[in-house]
Amino acid sequence: MAPKVCFISPEYWPLTGGTGSYVYYLSNELLKNGYKIYVVTGSNQTRDVKVNPQLDVSFLKIPKMPIVKSFMLAGSSYRKLQSVRQTANVDIMHPQLPLTPNFAVPPNFGKSLVCTVHSTWKGEAQAIRGEPYLRLNANEKFMVSFNWFLRFFEDGMLARARKIIAVSHFTKWELTNYYKIPANKIRVIHNGVDTRKFKPAVDKRKVKAAFGFNPDDLTIVSVGRLYARKGLFTLIESMPAVTRRFPNAKFIISGKGQSDEMKKLVAHAERLGVRSNIVFTGYTPDKVLPKLYQAADVFAFSTFYEHHPFAVLEALATGLPVVTTTVGGIPETIKSGKNGLLVQPFNSTQFSDAILYLLEHPPEAAEMGLKARRTVEEELDWHIVVKDAMKVYDEALS
Repeated sequence: MAPKVCFISPEYWPLTGGTGSYVYYLSNELLKNGYKIYVVTGSNQTRDVKVNPQLDVSFLKIPKMPIVKSFMLAGSSYRKLQSVRQTANVDIMHPQLPLTPNFAVPPNFGKSLVCTVHSTWKGEAQAIRGEPYLRLNANEKFMVSFNWFLRFFEDGMLARARKIIAVSHFTKWELTNYYKIPANKIRVIHNGVDTRKFKPAVDKRKVKAAFGFNPDDLTIVSVGRLYARKGLFTLIESMPAVTRRFPNAKFIISGKGQSDEMKKLVAHAERLGVRSNIVFTGYTPDKVLPKLYQAADVFAFSTFYEHHPFAVLEALATGLPVVTTTVGGIPETIKSGKNGLLVQPFNSTQFSDAILYLLEHPPEAAEMGLKARRTVEEELDWHIVVKDAMKVYDEALS
């Protein structure tokens, strides 16, 4: 009989971020393999949903502030799991780090505990320590100021885990170097992507028109939360060189942020004279997101701290030529000059040069997009990734 797995995640459905996508897609593949799945997640109301005989979801009401909601969810999760301890009979407890504090899981709940690490609190703090303080949102300021506090609960969960899934070799490096986790406790399993959902456009001009874009415009799309570490100031600084060569270039920035983050980006664009070349879409719902990628001629991701970002995988699956940075786990999937182009973080000149190369060389850009699609089909489709996760579960239960 296949194991029973219980996920804890601040997000699950509707999909709004990487952690939620990970749990949603991985659990779906586990269901196809006969697993029984429980999910404990945050929502705007508390309710238990039995989706089908194999899937139970407990939605717990929590506030929306990222770090606050993690701690509120942890307290509610603890109480919920205590109440179902006897009836659930869980084999694998599978929390998501760093957003699940140690006290979310009652002691000795389930037969074994496996964590997936999507990033680390110390790594995030290290990455943004050189960023101007005024560019940070309230969540980032809290994370930097109280990093020791967040890491206390992170350390506790890592210590309890029988096995740890790191989403990249870079993640494993942070765990062994920053947290002194034994390497033999860690398994690297890259994030996956739904290649049936994210696929190349049949008629790109038609998709552009459906979004209200001019089909004759060249569209450079960026997807991600409007956080400092996404490097959007660098992307904006790369735009003047691109728009001088291609006045019909439009930069589509999709993502939501906190407080006045968008105002800061708009002000920066106005100072550089490129505001009219930018479309801020705000949050793009998951059901619309595949079409947004299909409307792109180039995908641009100017991040300076990542582990294995879903946005890049989704762009690759859509067959897009991708320009992104050499940080974190990105080079583990993108081989520069083959299935994408990699540049140094913070280097707006390199970024604009890479975008211009793709716009000026359509045949090469198209070939890069074909190789991008092939990469995810052969290595990163969820039906491939789930097999490695199942092996980790078996090891954790042995």
